[in-house]
Amino acid sequence: MRSLNFVISIVLICYNPVIAHPSWGIVVDQNNNIYFPDIAHNDGTIWKLTPEGELIQILDHCHAHNIVLDPQGNIITANGEGNHAMIKIYPNGTVDTLYQTRNIDKFFGGNCTWSEKYGIIYGQKSKQLLYTIDANGNQKPLCNYKFVWNQALYVDSDQNVYATDIGIENGALIKIDTSGIATIIARDLISKLDRPKVKHNDILLGITKDQEGNIYVVETAGKRIIKISKDLKTENFYQSKSNWFPCAITFSNGDAFIMEYRHGAKGIKGPRILKINNNGNKEVLLDYDSFVKAQKEIATVIQEDTTALYVAIRNLVFGLLIIAFSMVVVQFAQKSREAS
Repeated sequence: MRSLNFVISIVLICYNPVIAHPSWGIVVDQNNNIYFPDIAHNDGTIWKLTPEGELIQILDHCHAHNIVLDPQGNIITANGEGNHAMIKIYPNGTVDTLYQTRNIDKFFGGNCTWSEKYGIIYGQKSKQLLYTIDANGNQKPLCNYKFVWNQALYVDSDQNVYATDIGIENGALIKIDTSGIATIIARDLISKLDRPKVKHNDILLGITKDQEGNIYVVETAGKRIIKISKDLKTENFYQSKSNWFPCAITFSNGDAFIMEYRHGAKGIKGPRILKINNNGNKEVLLDYDSFVKAQKEIATVIQEDTTALYVAIRNLVFGLLIIAFSMVVVQFAQKSREAS
């Protein structure tokens, strides 16, 4: 774990222009630290944003889409490419592997979550069912509901599971209760635009639940976050502006925390972290691109100041040497006159 404040190395950024959709998880701990995965930089990064605005890199080279905290505050996330591994990251930086395989049919790290009741839960399009993996590596279906195309998962504090299905009814959200009964709680969630639908980009991503029991799901085609009330009515909770689009949302102490990305000339840019308080006031807590630009400017100033200091010290030393040499010459001349 290392702080990125004043660390010049963060300017080595890799933008990936072919990312179909970004990470969709974000969490806040009891100390108001925000954690989020970011697959757009450093071959995948887990970030921590402190209440003071310090951005800390927890882990890099981790292509993670989701992130959760266990009851002890440890980070649980998964790599979703190559070696599909679910890991636990402790506050001291120690990493434990909970499960790993290179066989995507045995576990898909790109679409998974974790809960106390079930352990690991994952969805894989070709398998259609959601599966759980316990601490001993044993797998079984979560329920008998067959998904056409599930891309995001969420478990609430009551251990109900929520899962998207973009392959039916123009995008649906399914609730699976603790007895394994699956119910479609919202339909027709994907916006219809004046262009052909892009099945890999016009999707449903991050899911969360607020303290009042309302469910929220991110919908990328309309660049919005949909609120689903307890009586299953839907409304827009948030809509991104300009070329930004949301991908993740969570709540803490009544405030909403949203992660957005934007489309740029060289691919996806961001992320940006927003806070919306109880009164609806919005605050940008982090704009990654602006942060990186500021770090570059700080690095340039430090380099310029260091160079100027070096020149000043060099000139001072050179001047002192000239003075010392002159004094020696004067003393030598004096002794020569006295000797004659």
